Amino acid sequence: MLAFPPDYTFLIQIGAFVALFVVLNRLLFKPFAELLAEREQRTDGDRAEAERERAEVESIKARIDEEMAQAKAAATQEVDLLRKQTKEEESRLFDSAQQEAAAQLAELRESIAAARDDASRQLREQAQELGALMATAVIGRGGAG
Repeated sequence: MLAFPPDYTFLIQIGAFVALFVVLNRLLFKPFAELLAEREQRTDGDRAEAERERAEVESIKARIDEEMAQAKAAATQEVDLLRKQTKEEESRLFDSAQQEAAAQLAELRESIAAARDDASRQLREQAQELGALMATAVIGRGGAG
């Protein structure tokens, strides 16, 4: 039973508790509390670092997106320029081919007209010769006389 005032064993128990608490506090509780504080600081630091890196990644992504948009715009302009140049070249080549075809057609027409005129002249000459031969054959004389 409990007696009041407690005897000396109670004081020994209190002393042992205090001594054990002091020893455990130095060897266990303080290092564990420091470890937890250090871990919390490291976690907070890691979170802050992760946020900085996330912000940096977002910044890089935005810069890349902007550069991609600029590159796309430049490529679109270049494609449009190439299309325009191609159309101009096509038009120039078509006009050149059309002029060349017209020149060749004119040459062919002149050649055909010259051949027609030559053929017509030859036909007239042959017709006259044939007429003279027929007249000679019908009349019976040589045409001189």
